[in-house]
Amino acid sequence: MPAPETYEWSAAAIIAAHTAVRDLIDAHATLPGAVLVRDAADVLLGTITLTDPCGTVNGTTGQLAFDFDGREDDADAGGTIAYVEFVDGDGTVHLALPAEAGTEAVSGKAVFNTLTVVAGAPIEMVAAVVG
Repeated sequence: MPAPETYEWSAAAIIAAHTAVRDLIDAHATLPGAVLVRDAADVLLGTITLTDPCGTVNGTTGQLAFDFDGREDDADAGGTIAYVEFVDGDGTVHLALPAEAGTEAVSGKAVFNTLTVVAGAPIEMVAAVVG
């Protein structure tokens, strides 16, 4: 086997790691996890509630696909989405992902129908997947 050009993980390691992240986000007894939507200046544009469990881990590949409970109907502020933070019910950040506009899941990205947010308007996340 040739030497790898970058790091490589076994599927078992990826499954364990992504399961642990999912479980950390779901750990609060009564409050669900959430996605904090932010612009490049770290301004909170809105919050999208995650389901419980917050996602599913593929038992073969380890890919973690997040499940969210709808959308943010009333954006806190206007701006351009740059990234998101996945937090548990206590607000502890466990994962941050860059954002991009699109219609399909892209591994390592939070995908939105548009990156432009108007205060008081909806924010709709299409997908968020890692692995």
